[in-house]
Amino acid sequence: MSAVKGAPKPSLRVERAQVTRTRIADAARTLFSTRGYGSTTLTAIASEAGVAVQTVYAVYGSKAGILRALRDAVLRQPDAEALFEEALRQRDPDGQLHLFASSIRQRWEHGHDVVAIHQDAAATDPTIRREVEAVLAIRRNGIGRLAGSLEPALAPGVGVARATAILDALTLPEVYAELVGVQGWTPDEFEAWLVLTMLQQLLGLAARR
Repeated sequence: MSAVKGAPKPSLRVERAQVTRTRIADAARTLFSTRGYGSTTLTAIASEAGVAVQTVYAVYGSKAGILRALRDAVLRQPDAEALFEEALRQRDPDGQLHLFASSIRQRWEHGHDVVAIHQDAAATDPTIRREVEAVLAIRRNGIGRLAGSLEPALAPGVGVARATAILDALTLPEVYAELVGVQGWTPDEFEAWLVLTMLQQLLGLAARR
């Protein structure tokens, strides 16, 4: 019986290219957050990353290209996506909200600053604004699906439309940024608060954990 071979390791050149790509993205993320998207130049990003500005152009093409890569990294979080899909499959509404809270905590713990950067960029760039609106539509659609699945368990007076609005408001990245980034809560504390608040507002089960 022949030995099973593992997947080939990436070449040194590929590994170096990925390191460079990550360094540029991280540098841009820092500068976009501290200086603002409009005030950050590709030259400044290159200097922060320790690479030539031509390298930034070659890898990403533009500031907008870097921004899209940062956005994609936030959107494509396998762990957060898996938690959300499990929440949709879960039949117990209490369990659904716990899973949903975990997915939100996971997503914003690694990307709430990128959302703020996009909002800053969208204020002056119509193309980015349209892209942000498209992402928000996807988010609201997902929240609407969750609210619909909760309908049989919703408290009296809380319909699907109201549940969708509540879920949307409670899970905005700005809420996470305020409580964790400004008020000093831990991500665990945010997640626990989110669970209890959703139980109270949607199911009327504030005392349950």
